[in-house]
Amino acid sequence: MKTLIIENFARIKKAEIAFGDLTVFVGPQATGKTLILELMKLVEDKAAIANNLKRYGFDWDGIKELLSLYFGEGMSGIWQEGKTKVVANGREFNLNAKGKKRAEKVFFIPAQRILALKDGWPRAFTEYSSGDPYVVKNFSEELRLFMESGLGRNGAPIFPQKGRMLQVLGELFDKSIFWGAELTRSREKMRRRLALKVDDSILPFMVWSAGQREFIPLLLGLYWLMPSGKKEKRENITTVVIEEPEMGLHPRALEAVMVGFLELMRRGYRVCVSTHSPQVLEMIWVIKAIKSKGEKGVAYLEKLFGAKGLEHIWKSTLSKDYKVFYFHPKEDGVEVRDISSLELLEEDVVTEWGGLTSFATRASEIVSEIAIQEE
Repeated sequence: MKTLIIENFARIKKAEIAFGDLTVFVGPQATGKTLILELMKLVEDKAAIANNLKRYGFDWDGIKELLSLYFGEGMSGIWQEGKTKVVANGREFNLNAKGKKRAEKVFFIPAQRILALKDGWPRAFTEYSSGDPYVVKNFSEELRLFMESGLGRNGAPIFPQKGRMLQVLGELFDKSIFWGAELTRSREKMRRRLALKVDDSILPFMVWSAGQREFIPLLLGLYWLMPSGKKEKRENITTVVIEEPEMGLHPRALEAVMVGFLELMRRGYRVCVSTHSPQVLEMIWVIKAIKSKGEKGVAYLEKLFGAKGLEHIWKSTLSKDYKVFYFHPKEDGVEVRDISSLELLEEDVVTEWGGLTSFATRASEIVSEIAIQEE
C-alpha cells in the first residue's frame, strides 16, 4: 500500500499517510496507532481474513460483528456508518464489498506477541476467544504452524541457526539477548515446548528473562519472514508490521532489532513500526544524515550499531524512503502529522519527535539552569 486516507475512524479525525519503505508511527497511548495499522491490514487482506475466520469456526452477522471479531471485543463503534471514510491508493474502501481471494499480504507482529506463547509453545488460533484481536490470533497460529513444520527438530538449535539470517544480525542478537544460550525444542511430560539451553541446563519459558519472553516470538516472526535457502522473502508478503519492538528490551537489544528492520527492507519488504522509543527515530535521523556519503556511509552505520558486515544492508538502505507520523491527541480528536523531516529547529512537536524526547529535553534544561545559578 502506498497511500491511506482516513476520516472519522475511532478517535482519528483525519489522517493522510504516504507509506515509505520504513514507516514509523509515534504518539501517546490510545491515539489510534494500532488501529490504523490493523485497518491497513484489513484493507489489504479483507477476503483472506474473512476466509480464515470462517475456517476456524468464527461467524458474524453484519459489519459490527465483523469489526468486533477483527479489531477485538467492544471495537464495533470505531467505524461510524455514513461518516467513516477510508481511501487506499486512491480507491475508497468498502467494508461491505467482497474482496479478491488471495493470500495475506501483510504480516503483523502485534505488541501482545508474548500471548502467542503458552507454556513455551505457540497457541492455536482456536485457543483464543472471539473477542481477541485477529492480528494476535493469526500471528500465534502462523508461529504454531511454523514450529510444526519442523523447526528445531532432531536436536538442532533454533537459535543460533546458520543460513536463516544475516550472520551479523544473529551475532547482535546473541550478544544483546541470548549471551551464548541456545533456543531449543524440548519435551516435558510428552508436551512440546521451547526452552533455553545454558551450558547443561534446560530453562523453561517461565524462568526466561522478561526480555527473552518478549523477544522470542519476535525472533520466530523474523525467522518466518526470512526463509532459509535461496529465497530472500515470503512470496506473497509485501508489508511487515512490528508493534512496539522495544517491549522488554534493553536499548542494546533494540539496536539489534533495528538492524533487523534494515535487513527486512533489504529483502524487499516494506516495514511499518509503532514505537514509544526515541531510538528508532534516532536511527532514521542518522541514516538520513549519512546517506549523502553514498556507499562509504557504511562505516558510519557500522559505528552506529557497533558491528561489522553491514555492507549489503547499507547498499540497500541508500535507496529506501523513511516516513514518520505523529499521532497528536487534541480535544476534538487525534491529528496525524507527517514529521518525516525530523529537523531539530522546527516547531516543538517535531523537535521533540512527537514527545519522545521531551523528558530528556526538560532534564537537560533543568541541569543547565542549576549549573548557571551555581556559577
